[in-house]
Amino acid sequence: MSRIKTTIAIAAAAALGLTACGGGAEDDAQAAGTLSFATWQFLEPNRGDKILKAIEGYSTTNEDVSFEKVEVARADYEKTLSTQFGAGAGPDLFVIPDAYFPQLIDSGILEPLDDVVEDASGFRNINDNYKVDGTQYGVIWEVVPYAMFWNEDIMAAAGVTPPTDVAELVAAGDAIKAATGKTGFTVRHQMNEETPWWTDFSNWVFGYGGAWSEDSKLTINSGKNVEALTAFKSVYDASGFGKGQDASTYRSAFAAGELGLSIDNSSAVMTLLGDAVPADKVGAAVLPFPDGGSAFAGFSIGVNANSDNKEAAKDFIKWMLTEDAQQDFADTLFPSAIATSATANDELMAANPWVSAFNEQINNASSVNVEGFDTQTAEIRTIILTQVERALTQNVSPQDALDEAQKQAEALVK
Repeated sequence: MSRIKTTIAIAAAAALGLTACGGGAEDDAQAAGTLSFATWQFLEPNRGDKILKAIEGYSTTNEDVSFEKVEVARADYEKTLSTQFGAGAGPDLFVIPDAYFPQLIDSGILEPLDDVVEDASGFRNINDNYKVDGTQYGVIWEVVPYAMFWNEDIMAAAGVTPPTDVAELVAAGDAIKAATGKTGFTVRHQMNEETPWWTDFSNWVFGYGGAWSEDSKLTINSGKNVEALTAFKSVYDASGFGKGQDASTYRSAFAAGELGLSIDNSSAVMTLLGDAVPADKVGAAVLPFPDGGSAFAGFSIGVNANSDNKEAAKDFIKWMLTEDAQQDFADTLFPSAIATSATANDELMAANPWVSAFNEQINNASSVNVEGFDTQTAEIRTIILTQVERALTQNVSPQDALDEAQKQAEALVK
């Protein structure tokens, strides 16, 4: 079995540079050595150890390769890895949030994977999101859909039914707060979580039929986008909203039975289940927005082009796409979709009936990259969310906030 080394990637590690490990020859994918593998998911309760075990499965085909587990907190992930990549170092293999993918392409960090995926069976079309000019630079690690979910006991105690629109959502959150003293509803809403908030907030825009761009033009201040921000602000201003809570805080609250409703991705919900809130006490429904659209949290896996062990890293991904490995990852990463059409076992599906709403929602989900401006998504994202936060906290109207975002983003992309 693989020998596992654990490295906590903190600022000191970033400053020193985490060298790309391995000593295998470039022309030998089965070379002995160490592959460093980075993901914030190693830190997730209930899932981190399972993910590591699935990765270790590679040792059944190559016992000479061991793994160095690189743990980086989600909030610091892109910044930490970018520092390492900028120094010509970084992990050999790493999970890539979709919003980070264009930056890596623009920086030339990712190794082409065409030869890795050519024989993959049941390869999902959504993998095309990780092609650039016909070249595959990443493959799906997991695609995580969003939905609305709630604590059945808290809903019953407050005498409320699952909301079907935003007005009902506000009313339900307020009723829960009044009846139980618990937070009624909350979602991400602060710039200190900018990257994941971008995906979360895009749910509202897509759910109201909006888009960030169309026909190679930015549409940030479109009527539908303004309507979406207006709806978001109405929830933010409600008495039952968990104002100031970050994701770590409100997710922990839900797991402890102290939060009524939220909107989050299925992977996050899975980590919250336990004695306080078992799976049969979680209800879920598609998002309560008029157009039915949503975002998805997309995560690919890629190989560091600066790695000294690229061939072994590519061979790991090739193994990951095999039928047996995909079945294992489908169970491990449940309830997410993975690179191929493999699905989780029947026992998992039956034990988690709430998953069906998330699976339904993903059929109407879109990427959060700004189409036509993919490599500038991060800068556009900062502009938009800065103005969204102004609308929430500084009494700036949604129209004025998005007009300003449109103006700044147009100046950026000229």
